[in-house]
Amino acid sequence: MRINKRLVELGLSDSRRKADMAITAGEVTVNGKIADLGTIVEPDDTVLMKGKLGENKKPIYVAFNKPVGYVCSHIAQGNSKTIFSLLPKSFANLKIAGRLDEDSSGLVILSSDGDFIHTLSHPSSNKEKEYIVILNKPFLALDLKLLKDGVEIDGENRSFKKIAKLNVTTYRLTLTEGRNRQIRRMFECLGYEVMHLQRVRVAKFEIGTLSSGKHMVIQPHEVL
Repeated sequence: MRINKRLVELGLSDSRRKADMAITAGEVTVNGKIADLGTIVEPDDTVLMKGKLGENKKPIYVAFNKPVGYVCSHIAQGNSKTIFSLLPKSFANLKIAGRLDEDSSGLVILSSDGDFIHTLSHPSSNKEKEYIVILNKPFLALDLKLLKDGVEIDGENRSFKKIAKLNVTTYRLTLTEGRNRQIRRMFECLGYEVMHLQRVRVAKFEIGTLSSGKHMVIQPHEVL
């Protein structure tokens, strides 16, 4: 096994990227010798980082149905409560994949596995995120064509990967990346207000019957 992966397994690093930084800085040893980025380790090798011996830790994966009125942050913002006020204290240090703004609800994935969070979150991974959107008025066919062609936001053309009409004011949308309030801003450009925005899927993980404000632990084998 590569040394950077082993450091994550032992709980000595949050991600392989951070592990690589520690290795490059000469902070990691294997059986008393300074490791390099290409070092391969065996299960019984003694691996230390900054002189600290880790222990095998199983990563935690959690699906959470965020209600409106909470922010996806570890730090409270003004009078807004964070999602961690609704979660067990043991989840306080979990990382967040795919944040939702305060006015939106739906599926949020959290984990202690930094590499997993990075894969779910980074645009280069092209992981789909699916949303249900309810507008303040019927959406015109002409505007639907404009939306499919793309809307300019901050000088860049933004579009949805998929758009499915559920009724005259409700649509199911799929994105592979989501900039700050992107969905709301795209509809605002065409004269519509998003009254309700719920994320129902992140990659292969679906919200299903998970109730608002509740969480569910995802088993490691379900992540593969």
